[in-house]
Amino acid sequence: MDKILTQVYEKLQKLVGLHRQLLEAVRTERESLVQADLSAIHSVTSHKQALLGSIHQVESERLRAMGELAVLWKKPFKELTLPHLIIQIQGHDAKGAEQLRTAYNTLKLLIQRISEQNQDNRALIEQSLGHLHNMKKNILGETVPRSNTYTHQGQQKSRPQVSRLLSKEA
Repeated sequence: MDKILTQVYEKLQKLVGLHRQLLEAVRTERESLVQADLSAIHSVTSHKQALLGSIHQVESERLRAMGELAVLWKKPFKELTLPHLIIQIQGHDAKGAEQLRTAYNTLKLLIQRISEQNQDNRALIEQSLGHLHNMKKNILGETVPRSNTYTHQGQQKSRPQVSRLLSKEA
């Protein structure tokens, strides 16, 4: 049993390390987005995908070890979550329980920060896409028609077919 608990702890430590790398990658992605550096964005995206693959692999290994514990303790797998595991071992292995609790809390905090940073990056991208859409409308001349569409005699003016590169607001 101690061997399995050690495996679970080692997997959690690996997950913490991978999530720290992922948080750094997401922060780097933000800088690349702000600078509009396309090659850096592609590089960071590839790095993030590799990290996510590693995270999924380590997580499946951790779940496999948790499954072994569930069989050993004759408990349903769904009931054996990390908080329940910590409570189960707290009585006879306080040091191990504290290590697991620390790793679990660190992992939760990292996941929260990664999610927040990803939401900020998404908002930045959506804002940039909105600006690009407005620029496209200006270039193609699809903006709101001008208010001076009638002549002094009440006749409708013909609209020029040229595109405007800048709107009046700019």
